[in-house]
Amino acid sequence: MSAVTPQLETRPNSKALTAARMNPTASLRSGQGAALKGILLNGVLGIAKLAAGILGHSYALIADAAESFTDVIGSSIAFFGLSVAAEPADHDHPSGHGRAETLAAGVTALALIGIGGIIFWQAMASLWLPRRPPDPRTLLVLIPVILAKEWMFRWMSGRGRATGSVALMAEAWHQRSDVVTSVAALFGIVTAWIMGPAWSHADSWAAMLASVWLIGTGLWLLGPPLHEIMEGSVDPALEQFIRDTSRSCDGVKGIDKIWVRKLGMRLMIDLHLEVDPAISVQDGHRIAHEVKSRLQTEMPQVLDVMVHVEPYEPSREQRPGRAAIARKP
Repeated sequence: MSAVTPQLETRPNSKALTAARMNPTASLRSGQGAALKGILLNGVLGIAKLAAGILGHSYALIADAAESFTDVIGSSIAFFGLSVAAEPADHDHPSGHGRAETLAAGVTALALIGIGGIIFWQAMASLWLPRRPPDPRTLLVLIPVILAKEWMFRWMSGRGRATGSVALMAEAWHQRSDVVTSVAALFGIVTAWIMGPAWSHADSWAAMLASVWLIGTGLWLLGPPLHEIMEGSVDPALEQFIRDTSRSCDGVKGIDKIWVRKLGMRLMIDLHLEVDPAISVQDGHRIAHEVKSRLQTEMPQVLDVMVHVEPYEPSREQRPGRAAIARKP
């Protein structure tokens, strides 16, 4: 009896399936390492942008520095959420603490919306205040910052996709938001520099435009954690892999229902198996354990599998929609 049928090995790649097959400890360490690097990098860049903004009279760069400091908070939240999610199940949380990672992603998204609103309000208020044009030498700080933050976004989003962590993906887009605010600051400073004193408020307008993008990104990032909290459906490729892996076990005649819940990076599966109605209860129990063991071997991120054994009825194969993956009512 092969561990995985050839049909499973040729299945198209799926990010959710790849994440499910990662070692949980490796996923946690990867996520925490990414969050720690985010804390350090954002702290250094935030201080550099704040100093350059104050000395160079650039409101957009000061606002950009404020956004970097919220990135420090966001990375700290992601690190804390991943640490709590790694704690084992206890009496009060029998399914573990995986949703802490989901909540961390939601808090990061809300923080992005909040800082976007603050930047917009303060930039708008600065439009009526007299000010000196920004110093073009601030670009010596801003351009390296843009390159560093774009690299951080790509690196952290890669870690987030690999581990299936919504907290890391939210924090990665938090890094990308810093790129946008920095580019807006760059545009405002260059415009004021080229067009002269009459355009000294250009970087305030740039900060306002960037803040709108921040708010929109924050709203978009709320989607995945809310989807998980509401126990929405997972990637169909992941569900199909569960179906195929279960059917490859001896004694399984069919799969009636599959319901998959995400608890942070971990998975909980409810599975309704169909077996020969003539076999003993003991044999049905053995088949259920074989399926559970196979799924947890193939996907180490599976925390538990609740298996319900049902008698196989050939007539069910003719029911409308039978080929589709059923979900728990």
